[in-house]
Amino acid sequence: MTDSDTITQSPISNPSASTASANSTAAPVKKHTASFALLWLFVVLIIAAVCFGAIFVSKQSERQQLIIDSLRTQVEQQAQAMETRQQLLEDNLDKEFVEQQATIQANMNNLAEQVDSSNARLLSLSSVNRDDWKLQEAQYLLRLADQRILLEKDSQNALALALSADDVLRDIDQADLVGVRKLLVEEIAVLKLAGVIDREGIYLRLSALSNQIDAIPFIEPLGTQEDVLEEDVVPVDETFKQKLTRNFYSLLHKLGSYVRVRDHGKTINAVLPPAEQKYLQQNLRLMLEQAQVALLRNEENIYLESLVKAQNWINQYYSLNEKATAVLQELEALQQEEIAPELTSFSNSTAALVEYIAKREKMAAARRGVR
Repeated sequence: MTDSDTITQSPISNPSASTASANSTAAPVKKHTASFALLWLFVVLIIAAVCFGAIFVSKQSERQQLIIDSLRTQVEQQAQAMETRQQLLEDNLDKEFVEQQATIQANMNNLAEQVDSSNARLLSLSSVNRDDWKLQEAQYLLRLADQRILLEKDSQNALALALSADDVLRDIDQADLVGVRKLLVEEIAVLKLAGVIDREGIYLRLSALSNQIDAIPFIEPLGTQEDVLEEDVVPVDETFKQKLTRNFYSLLHKLGSYVRVRDHGKTINAVLPPAEQKYLQQNLRLMLEQAQVALLRNEENIYLESLVKAQNWINQYYSLNEKATAVLQELEALQQEEIAPELTSFSNSTAALVEYIAKREKMAAARRGVR
C-alpha cells in the first residue's frame, strides 16, 4: 500500500488519530502566528526607535545649528570690535606720531636757535680782550664791597675791595671810564670819613668789665660787726679823768655806728641781701653780654640800653669806691663808641660800570655784525 492510500484512508479508519493530527497541526500554526506578531512588534519598535532617533538627531542638529549661528555671530561681533579697536589704535598712533614729529621739529628748531646763539656768543667771546676781563673783575669787586657793607657792615674790607676795583679801572686807562671812576672815588671818600670800627676791641673791653663785676663791693648795712670795737680793758688804777675820757670816746663810737654819711648824690635804696646780690651780679653779666651781641649785630639802640641799665644798677646798689668808679667810667666811654655808622654803598659806581660794559659790548657786536 502506498503512502497516499494511507493518508487518504486515515481519517475514516481512525477518528482519534485524525483529531490528534489536527491538534498537532494547530500548534505550529499558533507558534508561527506568535512569532510573526513578535516580529512585527520588533519591527514597529525599531521603526519607532528610528523615528525617535531621527527626531532627536534633527533637534540636536537644529540646536547645534543655533549654537553655530550664535558662535558665528559672536565671532563676527568680536571681529568687528577688533577691527574698530585696531582702527582706533591706528588713529591714536598716527596722532601721537604726528604730535611727536611736531615736538621733535620744535626741539630741533630750538636747538638750531641755541646753536646759532652759542655760535654768536663764541664769536663775541673770541674777540674779548684783556680790558673786557678787567672790567668784569672791577664789577665783581664792587659787588663784593656792596655785600660787605649791606650784609656785614664791614667798612674796612669794603674799602679795600673798592680801592682794588679803582686800581683795576686805572690800569685799563680808558678816557670814557672817567665818569665811573669819579663816582667810585666819591663813594670811597665818604666811606673813609665813616672811620673804622674796632669791634674786636670793644667786645674785649665788655668781656673785661664782665670779669670785674664780682670785685665791686655792694653797699654794706649799717652797724655791722666789723664796726663794733672791742671793749677796752679798764685799768685798776684808772683815774677819774681817764675814765671820763674813755666813756666819751665810747659814746662817740656808738653814735658813729648808727650814723654814717655817704656821698652818692642820690637816694640809696634798701641794702640787698646776699641772695639778691648774686642775682644782681648775674643780671649785670647778662646786660654786658647783651651789649656784646648787639655790637656784633650793629644794633646800636640795644647796645646803649644795655650799658645804661648796667650803669644805673651799679650807681644804685654798689658802693662807689675806686673800683666802681673805674667801671662806671669805662661804661661811659663805651657808650661814646660808634658801632653802627652810616656807611655808603657802591651802587652808583656799580650801575655806571654795568652801563659802560653793556654799551661796550653793544658797540663790539655792531662792529662784528652780530645782533
